[in-house]
Order: sequence, then structure tokens, then C-alpha cells
Amino acid sequence: MIFQLIYTCAFTNKLSCSDLEAIAQTSRARNLERGITGILLCKDGSVLQVLEGQKAEVLALYEIIKEDPRITNPLLLIQRTAPRREFPNWSMGFKNANETEAAFQLCARSFPDGLPIDISPEIDTIGRTFARVNGLA
Repeated sequence: MIFQLIYTCAFTNKLSCSDLEAIAQTSRARNLERGITGILLCKDGSVLQVLEGQKAEVLALYEIIKEDPRITNPLLLIQRTAPRREFPNWSMGFKNANETEAAFQLCARSFPDGLPIDISPEIDTIGRTFARVNGLA
């Protein structure tokens, strides 16, 4: 069994693609050390993130994230125990959705390809909701 935490928030300032990539790179290194996997989806300052790993590690990371001055209005959507990791090979998969396909190949046409095929119904529903709200569906 694996613990999963899903939250949403917004960035306080518009960050560049290079800023987002730097956040993702730092997260990958730290998450690898902590045994945390997941995905970070961004669209026009809106964020959806799935974190998975040992409960204590994931909760500790979420507490750090909530205090990050670059984000506002963190909202915890789901905390649950799942039978398996949804993102076992991603110490932090990162997708930045733009109106074009330039950044990270995630846009309205490619959004379905941004998530694993065998994703749980809960994460699928939240991902599709994020896509609809942000004009990706």
C-alpha cells in the first residue's frame, strides 16, 4: 500500500517555463531521496499535484509546500491509501500546459497523453477536471 496526497494551488506570480523547470528539477532530486513519486501539472499559474510515498514523508513534504511563498491557496483534495503507485518511475513528472505545444508537449490536444494509461479513477477524474477548468479538455 502507498499513501497518496493530491492538492491544488496557484502561483503567486507568473513564473517562466525555466522557473517551473527549476522547481521540477529540485523536486526530482529531493523526491528521489525521500522515495516520493508523482506529477505536477501547471496551466497559467494553476497547479495540480499528486504526491505518493510513505505517509510521513508525503505529509512532511506537503507542509513544506504549503509554506512556499511562491504559492497561494493550497487546497488538499484527497489523502488516501492506494494499492500501488500511479507514477512509479516519476520522482516528479512535470507537465506545463500551454496554448501551444511548445513547452513539454502538453496542450489541449495532448493532455490525455500526459497521464498514465492505467491511472486510478480518482486521479483520472481530478486530472480531467483540472483539464476542463483550464481549457485543456
